[in-house]
Amino acid sequence: MPRYLLLLNRGSGGNDRGLDAREVCRIVEEAFREAGHEITSRIVEPGGLDAALKRAVAEAPDGLIIAGGDGTVSAAARHLGGTPIVLGIVPMGTFNLAARDLGVPLEIDEAARFLARAGSIAVDVLDVAGHACLCTTILGFYPEFARTFERRDHGGRWWKKAFKVITSLPRTFREARPLRLTWKHDGGEGGARTKFSAFVPGRYKATTGIVPVRTDFQSGTMTAYIGRQRHAGAAMRGMFDYVFGRQEANDELTMFKTATLELRPGTSSIDFPNRGW
Repeated sequence: MPRYLLLLNRGSGGNDRGLDAREVCRIVEEAFREAGHEITSRIVEPGGLDAALKRAVAEAPDGLIIAGGDGTVSAAARHLGGTPIVLGIVPMGTFNLAARDLGVPLEIDEAARFLARAGSIAVDVLDVAGHACLCTTILGFYPEFARTFERRDHGGRWWKKAFKVITSLPRTFREARPLRLTWKHDGGEGGARTKFSAFVPGRYKATTGIVPVRTDFQSGTMTAYIGRQRHAGAAMRGMFDYVFGRQEANDELTMFKTATLELRPGTSSIDFPNRGW
C-alpha cells in the first residue's frame, strides 16, 4: 500500500482565507484512504518548515503531499531533489502558481481527490544557486516590492494581491534602482540595465490574464525575460502587454532560451534617486 505524508504549512496565505488546517488535513486524508493509500498528517507551525521537511525525507514515504503556497512548494522541491519521493501540492497559498501550472484544482476537496488518483510525472526545476524554483525567479524591484504587500492585507486572495501590484507599480518602479546584469548562456552572452527580470523553467504561454501560465515542463531549458524599460510609463505598457498576452512582441524585452545561465549582477554605477530611468 503506497504510504504518503501530508505536511501543512500553517504560515501559508490560504490560512487568511479562513481555511482550517485540521479540516484540510481531514479532507486530504479521507480522499487518500478512499483511494487505498496510507497517509499521515502533520501541521507545521511558521518557522518549522525546514526541520519538518528534513524529517520527512528521512522517513522516506512514497510521496510527500505539501499543503502551502509557492514558497512552501519550492522548499519541499529543494529537499526532495535527488530522492525517489513524489511531491504533490495542495494549494493553500495566494497565487498557487505551481499548482495551477500542473493542473491541480484550487479547491481543497477537488485537489485532494485529484492527487489521490494522480500518477507521477517528471518536471523541470530551475536550480538557482542551490534553491529549487518550480515557477519563476525574479530580480529587480519586484522582490523588494513584495515585502510591502506581504502584510496579509490582501486576505489571501490572489486577485487582491494582483491589484495591489498593478496599482503600486508606477511609484515603485520610479523609486527602484536598476541592476547591471551580464550573462553567459548556451547561445552566447550579453548584458543590460534592468529593473525587472524573470527566469522561468520552461516558458510562459502568451495568454490573456494576470496569473502567468507555464509551459514546456520537460524541455530541459529555461527562458529569460529581461526588461529594459527606463520609465514607469514603459513599465506599465509592459505590464499590459503581459496581461493581454503580447509580452513577446514588446521591443523593450530581451528574451532567450537556454539550458544553463550564469548571471553576474551588480548595482548600477549611476544614481537615479526617485526618477524614471
